Amino acid sequence: MESNLSVSPGGAVGAAVIDQLARTKGWTRFLSVLLWIGSVFLIMGALAMMAMGAFAGSIGEEVSQQFAAIGGAVVVGVFYLLLALVYIYPALKLGNFSSRVSDLMSVPSESNLIAALNEQRAFWKYMGIWMIIGIALYFLIIIGAIITVGVAGAAAAAKGG
Repeated sequence: MESNLSVSPGGAVGAAVIDQLARTKGWTRFLSVLLWIGSVFLIMGALAMMAMGAFAGSIGEEVSQQFAAIGGAVVVGVFYLLLALVYIYPALKLGNFSSRVSDLMSVPSESNLIAALNEQRAFWKYMGIWMIIGIALYFLIIIGAIITVGVAGAAAAAKGG
């Protein structure tokens, strides 16, 4: 299938290419901003969880409960920080893509086109890797649930029989 999206032989980029990329620029900028906002909320949540864990001892709980509260809050806080880090890279790549498209609109050169497409490639590679990780985690969770149900069923059968 032939496409009218091409780079002209002289290194200048055709108007059709610029138009197609310019039409995605606003959406990629919007998604980048949403990812940044999500990262900020996750960081604030992480700090709040860690602060709650740090002050859990001041509300008069027993010592063992204090350590459990502190440990649980810190674990959740660290998890939130890790999620924030996961969000930051795609936010950067989408923002950079939008900026490179703006550069391309100003100076329609092959190097600006390559720079924009490189940012987009990096974003999709990152998302693809996370999809593979997510599918693997789902698979492990399903296997773990099956094993847990099997062990619980065997234990219940052993008690009853």
